[in-house]
Amino acid sequence: MIPVGDELELEAVAQLQPGAPGVVVCHPHPAFGGRLDTPLVVALAEALAHAGLSTVRFNFRGLGASTGTPTGGQREHEDVRAVAAWLRAAGAPKIALVGYSFGALMAMKAIAAGEPAAAYVAVGFPTTILGEHPDRLGDVRRAIATGIPWLFINGDHDPFCDLGQLRGFADGHPSVTMDVLAGGHFFEGAAAAELVARVAAFTRQVL
Repeated sequence: MIPVGDELELEAVAQLQPGAPGVVVCHPHPAFGGRLDTPLVVALAEALAHAGLSTVRFNFRGLGASTGTPTGGQREHEDVRAVAAWLRAAGAPKIALVGYSFGALMAMKAIAAGEPAAAYVAVGFPTTILGEHPDRLGDVRRAIATGIPWLFINGDHDPFCDLGQLRGFADGHPSVTMDVLAGGHFFEGAAAAELVARVAAFTRQVL
């Protein structure tokens, strides 16, 4: 269990490698069943560990054995920051954040709030959740402005992601890479294996 302040604890699964950079892997939206054992989240963590990195995947507040109450994305970025702090305390010299869908949004929000991540990967970044909300759009711009290595990796027929909007975010920021694969928002089989391999290669390279 990983503490969040003095009030919450998060259920987590960690694979630590002494002295290695670390990666926090954040799961998709809990309303659609997202948890630390979501198959793509597990596959990402396993591939990153195989690449020589320390990894932690966790349940956001109020899910599984994690205490507290879900806030629908209002405070879940604090969970991301708490897990990153725990991983640093465990010896990781630098941290990347990898998120899938809602997890990508919360990891981005953590960076916008000051999380000193060394890199960021967004799998299936859900622009539909951003809408035209100025605060959420501002979070994206602040996070990208940090200049850290950044990867948007999405399916070319993802109903939850406007690729044009992602390209607009990336425009003028050489630190941002876009990788578009055949598929939608959910990845299985060979498509999932290809996505996981690309994420692991990118993350290992930039860390």
